[in-house]
Amino acid sequence: MARRGENIYHRKDGRWEGRYIVGRSMEGKPKFRSIYGKSYSEVKRELVLLKSKQMTSGGSTVLIYGNGSMAEWMDYWLDGIEKPYVRPTTYQLYKRSIDKHLKPWLGNHAVKALSSQQIQEMVDGLRDKLASSTLHGLCRLLKSILASAVKNRLLTESPFRDIRLPKFHVKQPRVLTAAEQSRMERVALETGGLEYLLCLYTGLRLGELCALRYEDIDFNAGLLYVTRSVKRIKNGEGTTQLVVGRPKTDSSIREIPLPLFLLKMLKERMKEEGTVQGGFIFPGTQGGAAEPRTVQKGFARLAKRADIRGAHMHTLRHTFAMRCLERGMGYKALSEILGHSSSQMTIKHYDNCTMEKKWKVMHTARLTA
Repeated sequence: MARRGENIYHRKDGRWEGRYIVGRSMEGKPKFRSIYGKSYSEVKRELVLLKSKQMTSGGSTVLIYGNGSMAEWMDYWLDGIEKPYVRPTTYQLYKRSIDKHLKPWLGNHAVKALSSQQIQEMVDGLRDKLASSTLHGLCRLLKSILASAVKNRLLTESPFRDIRLPKFHVKQPRVLTAAEQSRMERVALETGGLEYLLCLYTGLRLGELCALRYEDIDFNAGLLYVTRSVKRIKNGEGTTQLVVGRPKTDSSIREIPLPLFLLKMLKERMKEEGTVQGGFIFPGTQGGAAEPRTVQKGFARLAKRADIRGAHMHTLRHTFAMRCLERGMGYKALSEILGHSSSQMTIKHYDNCTMEKKWKVMHTARLTA
């Protein structure tokens, strides 16, 4: 039996067989050829390569995928169309979403036979299992896959229409109270947790923090330059590796003014360690970039010692944003410091106020005579 709508079968002799179309008979029936391998992944990889070669050598998309399954088309879309143009982390995100959600629900359906009703059934089935933001992202991915099928003339129009999605809920960010922040800063200073103070006063993402080098700091101008990020991704051998690459988006490449006390601490750290200008500020055990999970575990220990519950590394970024707004910084300036693509994204996430500020406003309210 083929796996998830693919022409890949496990044979009785233990081998895996993959079939692909090489032409059609006068009656329009497809003609197949087979390849064999020791594992499913080996055959699948070879099939994707063969079909890609057919496409690049002038083969017809309709001929190759016209009567194929959604699983086959999604594989080609991911590896043959998208992979050369997206970052490895984005590729892994797409692949995980396709394998975990789209294929189980839609993989067995033929591309030409996919209907809006089948897509709606998937949405309804995942409504209570996924966060609304995750489900909306999954549907955006499916729309792109189907739009590409239309562009390549597998479909005359996309079946993704009149689909009812759950309301998009923006989860309110966890922000440290003034008392929690005070305790956290005290413990960070006592334990040498400079990396956590840096996130708290710059809004850096975890991956950006781990990728920082001393050359990214202009001590004279008092600026920090964000140009890299660290991410752990899967490689082709079934394991993962730490990769230093470009930040999350183009807008994530930015300049951040540094508070004077942080500049002083960073300069002292650099002098004490005798670190060369190109070295990582927070190196890992092997001397390269810090492992994000190690930094997260360090923050968990710090939070426990400071008696802070329900906080994580991204809480520091949220807290930085809220403190900036409370001090009167505009959304546009804050958006640039956070590396958001637009100020609308910043407003969507932080257009509220902390409970402390609510209490202050409510307790000082009074009727005028």
